[in-house]
Amino acid sequence: MASPQDPPLQIFAPKRFLLGLQAGVLVLNLFVVLMAAMSLYKSRQNREDQAVATAQNLSLVLDHYVGEIFSKADLAVLAVKEEAERVAADPAQGRHLDAFIRRQHERVPEVLAIRTTNAQGLVDHGSGVGSKANVNLSDREHFIRLRDVPETGLVVSKPLLGRLTGSWVIVLARRIERPDHSFAGMAHAVISLDQFTRAFSALDVGAHGSVALRDLDMGLIARHPEPVSAGTAVGQRIVSPGFAAFAQSGRRVGTYRALTPFDQIQRTFAIRRVSGLPFYLLVGLAERDFLADWRRDVAQEILEVLLFIGLTLAASWMVHRAWVRQQAAHARLEALLSEVKTLGGMLPICSHCKKIRDDKGYWNQIEAYLNEHTAAEFTHGICPDCAKEVFPGWSGKTPSR
Repeated sequence: MASPQDPPLQIFAPKRFLLGLQAGVLVLNLFVVLMAAMSLYKSRQNREDQAVATAQNLSLVLDHYVGEIFSKADLAVLAVKEEAERVAADPAQGRHLDAFIRRQHERVPEVLAIRTTNAQGLVDHGSGVGSKANVNLSDREHFIRLRDVPETGLVVSKPLLGRLTGSWVIVLARRIERPDHSFAGMAHAVISLDQFTRAFSALDVGAHGSVALRDLDMGLIARHPEPVSAGTAVGQRIVSPGFAAFAQSGRRVGTYRALTPFDQIQRTFAIRRVSGLPFYLLVGLAERDFLADWRRDVAQEILEVLLFIGLTLAASWMVHRAWVRQQAAHARLEALLSEVKTLGGMLPICSHCKKIRDDKGYWNQIEAYLNEHTAAEFTHGICPDCAKEVFPGWSGKTPSR
């Protein structure tokens, strides 16, 4: 009995397979790129947040440092003022005032000098650098203010080029009064700006970080590193828009990012109004410092992503080639099978006439049956044995012409 004809092998449409393969590789690579980008973005945000926190902590430490220096200096000035007023009521005690000032100065080694002046502005008592020099300070702004405004308390001067020290200083001064509350002079302490620069340089703000102290008018008092040759930048008011906006806002603490006008370096700043004093403290951390490790991570991540993309492209190309070869083999096999017809099962055949019975019960000549069920074609001839039987006189040789 003939077996049913097998269905042809199914071959996937080449375009559909290739498009699916390409789409899968593209989606996979886009996913990897997206995940890498998100990881780098979060890593950058973390580093920026850490930089802000570090700058804020450093500004708080400096706030305490600067505040403590000025607080100690003011206490010494206040003590000298009270002693000078007592001496003014009893001039016989004047000879002891210098010794008293020296004792106060020893308690505040951060200041260069502690002095007093008379009502005409002449330095008459003091301890420290230049205290014995005959110098008139009556033209100084802080002296004039103390003389002309009796209710003035502590006055903190702008940065000054000291006449006795020869360096940039800030003066803390208080009014000295006679028993009748008339002006008798001033007591003042002199603080060197170099002291702040040295303190700022001791902080770890990175190779390109900066620390600055400015007054309420945004004038520079001290900065590390020095933007130009030492001292020449004191008082300059070139500031970034971020700092100007903070100063106008009235806030006491804040952060901002800006390109520093001095050196054109992008920094993240923590800014703070010094408690009780007319100063701003700025601590800036340079992005090139705190993002240096992140940029190395970016380069490494890009290399890894490119390597992954290369591997996926190579793998997809190998799959494509293997699929093409497989489809070609399937096509060749299908072509061969299409040329072949097979017979299967048991075929009933007559033992005498050699006819074959088909599925419908009819007997067919063997050549007709095979011709119908296979691709074979038949030609007719006669074998030698049959020829002798059918043609007894035939010798089996073909006569020559």
